[in-house]
Amino acid sequence: VGASCPCTRRGNRGGMRSLEPAFSAALRRLPGGCFAKMPRSQAMSAVPPQTSLTNMCTYFHPWPKHRSMFIIYGSRRASSTSPMEESASKVGDMEISNSFNLESIYGGGMNAAATNGAEGQTGGEKRKAAAPAKPLGLGGVRRRFERGQKLSMVTAYDFPSGRFARQAGVELVLVGDSLGNCRLGLSDTVGVTMEDMLRATQAVRRGVDATGNATSPKPLVIGDMPFGSYLTMEDALRNAAAFRVAGADVVKLEGGGHLAPVVKALTNAGIAVMSHIGLEPQRALLQGGFRLQGTSAASAMDIIADAKELNGAGAVLLVVEMVPEEVGTAVQASVSCPVIGIGAGGKVAGQVLVCDDMLGMHGRPPSFAKMFVDVGRASTEAYENYVKEVRSGQFPGDKYSRHMPAEELQKLQQLLPQVQLQDTVQESADSPVVNGHTASSSRSQSTSGSFGFELLQGRLLPVQRHSAGVRLAGLAGARGISQAAGTSTGTRTEPQRLCSNAELIAWRRKVAEQGRRVAFVPTMGNLHEGHLELIDAAKQRADEAIVSIFVNPSQFASHEDLDTYPRTLEEDMQKLRERGATALFTPFANELYPTGIPGGTMVVPHFVEGKSEAADRPHFFSGVATVCLKFFNLLQPDVAIFGQKDAMQCVVIARMLEDLMLDHRIALHVVPTSREFDGVARSSRNSYLSPSMRQKAPAIYKALCAATSAAGASPGSVRSSVRRELESQELEVSYISVADTRFMNEKADEADLSNSVVSICCVMKEEGHRTCRLLDNVLVPAR
Repeated sequence: VGASCPCTRRGNRGGMRSLEPAFSAALRRLPGGCFAKMPRSQAMSAVPPQTSLTNMCTYFHPWPKHRSMFIIYGSRRASSTSPMEESASKVGDMEISNSFNLESIYGGGMNAAATNGAEGQTGGEKRKAAAPAKPLGLGGVRRRFERGQKLSMVTAYDFPSGRFARQAGVELVLVGDSLGNCRLGLSDTVGVTMEDMLRATQAVRRGVDATGNATSPKPLVIGDMPFGSYLTMEDALRNAAAFRVAGADVVKLEGGGHLAPVVKALTNAGIAVMSHIGLEPQRALLQGGFRLQGTSAASAMDIIADAKELNGAGAVLLVVEMVPEEVGTAVQASVSCPVIGIGAGGKVAGQVLVCDDMLGMHGRPPSFAKMFVDVGRASTEAYENYVKEVRSGQFPGDKYSRHMPAEELQKLQQLLPQVQLQDTVQESADSPVVNGHTASSSRSQSTSGSFGFELLQGRLLPVQRHSAGVRLAGLAGARGISQAAGTSTGTRTEPQRLCSNAELIAWRRKVAEQGRRVAFVPTMGNLHEGHLELIDAAKQRADEAIVSIFVNPSQFASHEDLDTYPRTLEEDMQKLRERGATALFTPFANELYPTGIPGGTMVVPHFVEGKSEAADRPHFFSGVATVCLKFFNLLQPDVAIFGQKDAMQCVVIARMLEDLMLDHRIALHVVPTSREFDGVARSSRNSYLSPSMRQKAPAIYKALCAATSAAGASPGSVRSSVRRELESQELEVSYISVADTRFMNEKADEADLSNSVVSICCVMKEEGHRTCRLLDNVLVPAR
């Protein structure tokens, strides 16, 4: 109901002067049947900017019911006709417009028995399903309390949290000054201002009012008066009115019986009050910190006395925080209004939680709060996955990209011949894994997107090349870089952890009985995106993807980083869970080396001795081959998955399978090197790089690509050009190898470069940081 003309303002001498629309007042019904005068819109100030003292006082005193009824309806009796159906009229110099629905603030309309939702309808009428839900109001809260129904309250700070609370059906939504800790990054709530709180209240109000799919009544919105906003009576009245204008139905004050006069004044001004006792965060320093209150009988009686005094002054709701359950029970028994507890036990009328604690937004919540879902961890993973997909080029991909019509694209390409607007190379479907039955036996089967990697006699191992704008077969489009194939439906499977040989054998036997194929991915842990891409490949080629995490001591020399190698089992298990691995094998050293390390029997790949990486680490490949053979014997996988980055390791495993006649039952699949956005090959030891070392690292892959793609390139020209380029950038080259892909024999300088693996090791050194060896390679396909 509007009051005072919206386009004029009375001057100091009673004259009228024309102004822009600035202020318009309204009479609104309050609990108990009384009325109060307040601004019509939330966009207006709490009181007229310029007005007389007499008029100012009309905003802080209740209006008599009979006068309000007469102004609103033209009668002292409540009209049975809805206010929406009344026509506009004028009384004195006040413009009356009955377009405002009184039910929109406190619910129940003029008839206290007419309620909605869980409260029912007068005369037994059922609410139509299509009708929008009405506000619950203080009357609805009171009725639920009197019926013994537990009340739920959560904090909200913005539009989404307000909307979620409404959709969940909570009765009370608190726009808490915990906004400072949870959203503004403050260390406590003291720094929160009225401006902060009013903006948050407006947003929450919009979220609560947003209908969406909500069918429950609109909850009460409670504005938390921030520190310093009610130091004087004048401050309290002015700021509480501002909260009401911003959309709060109730205001909350922290403090005991000394605030009873403020509560009474606000109530007399038509502003409902929720009081907060027990632990009061705004004055926690004076209470000895954030600790349990009311632990002695005397202090408990003080809290109970505060509750009685505040309730008697007019508080319609009470919050009691961080007290023993017995104290919470006594408080509720001592007052007639609902008591909402937070860390006060379950024998009060209702409960309140900070929404961020409930959602796990900031890690472990307080001891009295339950984390119902770990949104914090899920959000962190989402951000990390996004960054990885952007850097790798997986996002946006075809699924999230839009393309020009073909004819327009052709025209644009003609106008911009210097820019390649369309990928000309498309990956073929992934070739079969190498085994005795399905692998290709001819180099001529290499396509523009894949080529043969001759690891086994007369057979080509299909490997897909990385190139800008080209998708890896079987991996692109179907899911992003960090999305597990097994989680596309929104479910996550916990990988079964196996810690002993006996457990692994029993697991394999059970899987074999079910007729399921097994793919095996051996790792040393500290998993990165490259490892996870191996799991993707494993899942594509078998029914079960099992991963081992074992830091193999037999492949480390005494001077190497066995003791300091990163061990991140918990993080690794989370990544495996997200990626959809079936099982995880984490044996102890005595399981794989029962007679000691390195054991009495070793696999020694003599054919690589003295060559490139084997010359730098003569012990390494014997340890790798030995532990892999142990894994193969225990697990008996159908497919073994390795990464191309360690090219000599792939060759060693392929030759071992062939020489020990295991290749007829274990297929070997090599997955292309996984790279960062700038071409750096992913490696667990990349974490050793300092910022300046990391900045130099992309030069390695660039030099390899430039040298091998140069016109007329030969093994000799590749070796010299790569070394020259990297040494010019002050990188130490340990070796540069151009070898065949079967025996890793170095090719002569003038030999054919085709079907070669070009490998490199650069040593990165910087004072104060670990020395880091970066390995990389590119494959030159057979022509």
